[in-house]
Amino acid sequence: MSVVAMLQGTPETDVETTQSALAMAKKIGTGLTGLCALPDPQAAVMLVTTPESTGLTAAAATNIIELQKEMLEKAEAAFRQGVGSAPGIDCVFLHQVANAEAAAASAATLADAIVFPRSAARSGEPLSIAFDYVMMDARLPLVLAGTTPYTPGPVIIGWDGSNGAARALRFHTPLLKAAGEVIIAQNRKDAERDGARPGIEPGSLEDWLKRKGIKTSVSPIEGEVSAALLALAKGSGATMIVAGAYGHSRIGERLFGGTSKRLLSADEAPALALAR
Repeated sequence: MSVVAMLQGTPETDVETTQSALAMAKKIGTGLTGLCALPDPQAAVMLVTTPESTGLTAAAATNIIELQKEMLEKAEAAFRQGVGSAPGIDCVFLHQVANAEAAAASAATLADAIVFPRSAARSGEPLSIAFDYVMMDARLPLVLAGTTPYTPGPVIIGWDGSNGAARALRFHTPLLKAAGEVIIAQNRKDAERDGARPGIEPGSLEDWLKRKGIKTSVSPIEGEVSAALLALAKGSGATMIVAGAYGHSRIGERLFGGTSKRLLSADEAPALALAR
């Protein structure tokens, strides 16, 4: 098991993702894998059977191969730069011939954490489809890097008792233990509205965390949840928020907003550990 940094062949972004993933790997005492997944060049070319198209198809495949080679070289160079010396940490760069979404979902299944660049939350970015697939279709937990490089610090749990929030915190328990301090944040109106949801009371979660040896405190929040979580993170110096993603439908969140969308699009935010 290791922390996996999803790389896209963009040097600056890949360095930042690697540095954030490395800081998490160091904190929990595990290895680091830099993963760059690119599809089979032949599969990326539309195959046609007419003799006239043979040369064009071969040329297109060659161009894609050269482009992928350049992307891999940039991704590996950025990974090595981001890792630096990293004494005591097993760091491996891995290239997979696969769609990024399939490779990311496979890695997320058993990784201690899989870290996507912040840009992956925006449509049209290189890893946006993979980010969306892992969270929404594979329903696996992931970490979205913060707007600044990850540094060890308190972790905030945005607790609403949902399956997504529970899945996110259970999957990222090693990060919670390593943080040293966990702050449970909850809007009481949400608790009252969803009172029938098992484990909604922050005291239940506090007991669960304490049984795992995790130091906790409870901080009630008011008003709009995403704004309150970001303000609490800034005030406490927290470098990660753990939360459930998309409590409403994906289309509803995108059309009308919602906590997940606002957290993902915030200009200043810590790392987000999410699950649906």
